[in-house]
Amino acid sequence: MTDPFSPLNADAPEGRMIGWNDTVRFRLPPGWAAEVEEVEGQPVATFRPPPPAGGTLRLVTDRVVPKPESGGVDATLQEMALRFVRPQDQRAGDRTVEARGDDGLLAQAMMRTEEDGRAETHYLWMIGANRAGVAAVAMFSVALPAILDGDESCAAMLGQVDEAIRTAEIL
Repeated sequence: MTDPFSPLNADAPEGRMIGWNDTVRFRLPPGWAAEVEEVEGQPVATFRPPPPAGGTLRLVTDRVVPKPESGGVDATLQEMALRFVRPQDQRAGDRTVEARGDDGLLAQAMMRTEEDGRAETHYLWMIGANRAGVAAVAMFSVALPAILDGDESCAAMLGQVDEAIRTAEIL
């Protein structure tokens, strides 16, 4: 099977460049496995770190044309970011929304949840920017079994993921 991400530098020591849905480009840390899952009929980019780290990084993207009464792209992005960090959800914490250097924004949150009877911790990031009058967004999540949350290898992996997302480019 061919690599659906078509990396130009799969063997680079700093990782490989990944593009997804003509919306985002970022550098995947070295040694990660990449595949595509289908969730509710939509393709989801899925990445798994090399052992001993656990967890799964997932990526979905969207492009939203602001409604005339929305206040434009910036207001639409701000609204999306605020919904993304789930201010009313008691399971979520460590919420932030901050400006990015490309006239965009970065929203982050952490959520403790239960999936199929298993306790999990989800780390969430949304980056977005105005691209030709459209709100272009990439939403990343790392799902970790709760038992691994705080594990040294997982903490290092989360640091790599955070850096990759913070330096990602919205196309």
